[in-house]
Amino acid sequence: MRRKTILLLFTIALTIAELNAQTVNCGGVERWDEKVLTDPLVNTVNFTPITTTIAHLVAITTPTPSPTMPRYQPVEDSTYIVTCKITIKKAEADSDFHLVLSNGTQTLIGEIPDPICASVAASSHAGQFQVCRNFINAHIASGNVNNVNIGTVTVTGVAFIDPPHGQTGAAPNNLELHPIINIYFLTQTDMEEYNLEKYVSVSPNPSDGKFHIQTTKYKFQKMDVYNSNGGHVLHSSIPDLDLSAQPNGTYFLRIHTEKGDAVKKIVKE
Repeated sequence: MRRKTILLLFTIALTIAELNAQTVNCGGVERWDEKVLTDPLVNTVNFTPITTTIAHLVAITTPTPSPTMPRYQPVEDSTYIVTCKITIKKAEADSDFHLVLSNGTQTLIGEIPDPICASVAASSHAGQFQVCRNFINAHIASGNVNNVNIGTVTVTGVAFIDPPHGQTGAAPNNLELHPIINIYFLTQTDMEEYNLEKYVSVSPNPSDGKFHIQTTKYKFQKMDVYNSNGGHVLHSSIPDLDLSAQPNGTYFLRIHTEKGDAVKKIVKE
């Protein structure tokens, strides 16, 4: 009986671990709306980028931020473009890509949110986030990379002051480019090849549960389906999806192609 109890407890623990592994940690807590450009003051942001340097950005005078501070003007209403090297890439717990941007002596953090999260998908810039993530996935290995070795990049991002919590590569004034909305190699300015949204369609949408995925330029490989809380629902290697057994609501598809990923929002009703 004791062995059976132990086996049962082990099976339950394993099942819980598997379920946890299938859940995306979607979204953060501290100033998250500002990080993904869904805050009430986002309309004050000037998205015409100012060409600058990391040295200039880390010298900007900033306040000590609180976790609930609204968008701070005149700093966080500006978009900047810098040329730099990426030295470190981390996959954050909130699903962001965390990049350390360097001019050789000074560093600054840049982050790219994941549009598979409902709170990120609500941003009008979610498509730009995915294009930037495709660029990173194409040129840097997955997971955490502490010795990134790629060419010089040009990065465009909105200024953000992050409450300090021991972030790798943090600037002394806590200023970040968060989110990054464009990134490309210094000698290559065309990001169109990483914008896969226009090559992927889902129909019908909304649907009673059955959807068909069509890719027009790059070959479909597989897809993962997530619910609005970021929980993994299923994985499929075919472009036909049946959510008849799932509750009605909003779902997100991460469609993997030979070139990169596209994220599509679908509705089952």
